[in-house]
Amino acid sequence: MCHEWCLNTLCCICRLVTTFNGSHVLFLCLLAKMPSSKSSSSERSGLLSFNEIDGIVPPKYGSLLESQKTTTSHSNSIDNLTPVTLSWHHLVVHHRKSGKRILNDISGIAKLGEFVALMGASGAGKTTLLNTLLSRNLQGLEIEGSVLVEGCSLGRKMTQVSGYVQQDELFMPTLTVYEHLSIQAKLRLVGFSENERKQRVEEIMQELGLNKCRHARIGLTGVKKGISGGEAKRLSIASELLNNPPILFLDEPTTGLDSFLAESVVNVMTKLAKSGRTLICTIHQPSSVIYRKFDKVMFLARGRLAYFGTPENAVETFARFGYHCPRNYNPADMIIESLAVEAHHESQSLVRIDKICNDFAQSDESRQFQEVVENAIGCAGQLPKPRKTTGYFTQLTALLQRSWLDNLRNPSLARAKISQKVIMGLFVGLLYFQTSITTIGISNLNGALFYLVAELTYATLFGILTCMPADYPLLVREYHDGLYSVGSYFIARSMSYLPLFTLDGLTMLTIAYWMIGLAPSALHFLIAVGISILIEQAAAAFGIMLSTVSPSYPVAVSIAGPVLNLLNLTGGLFANIGELPFYISWIQYLSWFRYGFEAFAINQWLGVSVDGECVKKENSSCESTDAILNKYSFKRSHFLFDLLFMFLLIVLFYLIGFIGLLIRVRRAR
Repeated sequence: MCHEWCLNTLCCICRLVTTFNGSHVLFLCLLAKMPSSKSSSSERSGLLSFNEIDGIVPPKYGSLLESQKTTTSHSNSIDNLTPVTLSWHHLVVHHRKSGKRILNDISGIAKLGEFVALMGASGAGKTTLLNTLLSRNLQGLEIEGSVLVEGCSLGRKMTQVSGYVQQDELFMPTLTVYEHLSIQAKLRLVGFSENERKQRVEEIMQELGLNKCRHARIGLTGVKKGISGGEAKRLSIASELLNNPPILFLDEPTTGLDSFLAESVVNVMTKLAKSGRTLICTIHQPSSVIYRKFDKVMFLARGRLAYFGTPENAVETFARFGYHCPRNYNPADMIIESLAVEAHHESQSLVRIDKICNDFAQSDESRQFQEVVENAIGCAGQLPKPRKTTGYFTQLTALLQRSWLDNLRNPSLARAKISQKVIMGLFVGLLYFQTSITTIGISNLNGALFYLVAELTYATLFGILTCMPADYPLLVREYHDGLYSVGSYFIARSMSYLPLFTLDGLTMLTIAYWMIGLAPSALHFLIAVGISILIEQAAAAFGIMLSTVSPSYPVAVSIAGPVLNLLNLTGGLFANIGELPFYISWIQYLSWFRYGFEAFAINQWLGVSVDGECVKKENSSCESTDAILNKYSFKRSHFLFDLLFMFLLIVLFYLIGFIGLLIRVRRAR
């Protein structure tokens, strides 16, 4: 009878575990198809056609856009760059609530093959202008004016034809340079074979001089040793160049680099511009050598245009305004100093800045470049093909590969956790070594079973809390770059933890189970393994839920402690679950401690002959199997329900975690 029960139980556990590994993933896959922002689902996935472009689209471009929409050859998008001209017209940006103006009537143009630098003192409006050109990070702002690519307004679709190298590099620090670019290629290059993607990665690495560090770990500044700052910046540029965008935006590309590395990065950008790309960057006080490498410079002051033109002509123009650059002095420093607001002479500084801006607005240079900008509205150029988004399965496999590599190389998750489980398994095994079936022994064995539940829970949960928040900034950036959906990331990251936590839980259980002397049957051991997997996955799902709904790691930890204590206290060992007060008893139904402990206990005490063992012991007065379970208000008929409710808790925690992460990423800038 017992043997038949064990076989049926093992079959049920196998079904639940395989269902957990499959059906909950399918469930989340369906959720991942949900729109992930206020915009349409097609816009969210990044599968955009030029028929959906919002803003001004001149009628004469209709046939051009249709022809580009039907073009499917991916080789042209890489091998043949489509140079474009970017222009912006009378941009006015102000806060929606306060009405404060950040940009005031800014116009400019970056022709094909030009390298344009946006410069100015702190607070001049450089970053706001760059964000406006990109149509990113504009929450709470009102925008007037237009941004045109070859005479067409792309609006939020600008990301489909451009790359954006942000100031702070965000990578998975455990990956090598080649691994990072290979995974980025999978996410960015649609319709390419594996060999074609590898070839593109090799071309980019050769072009940007990354071959010498191809097998080096990227690392994390101040935390993990890795590649240099210049190499990290070139790696960021390489990631954006994989799909060969005609426009490349860069935010402070030389920040944090010494003069040599800064110049080397700018040399790379100059080379890219000469290849036909349009480059626009913000930069803070470049050296005189770097300053002369720009084709055009735009100086901003308190949201107004102070100068736009060639770097050489800027010195002459400011000299006419009465600001002469001393010999052997950096022209960029001189101009920025003249446009800065001095803390102790604010009123005089504001008057000086307004005069410079007014003088330039009335100058011949201003009238000439305004004519060029206005002519760009009627330009009949060729629009580049929009970047497509990879399919859902490709996103999932690429992210799963990256997550798995990160887990394997993360010492807090891999070697350290396995070592910890071996040590804890030995410790518990020695503490309860071959416990006899006596009245006291039964109590000790129940304590050991509950400890196994607790150890499986705490190690798993806090391991998740440590790792998940570290991914969040990278997730937000790549999601808003249109590389993948939140659902793809969530499922891949969750699935990557399954083998690791299953392995370390199995390690500890195997050592402790046989040393303690629990039910001496291979079948009961396999059932215990299935129960431990469900316990660990419940803890992992709860940890993922906490890390996604909490704003930071410290907050998640501060929430986890009290909540786990409540679940622990209502788990059945410290207080009889049948005697809990009505205002507390409901917590037990959310406690996998209770379900795991009851399932372990049922499996244990149905696997040994309690009465037979007691007869062999002197001075023993053991109770029957049901009596032992009844002391904790457990029943053997609850076993399948325990497994089922643990599975339902896993699904519930993952669902809440997914929704929480989706909301956070939508709202993130």
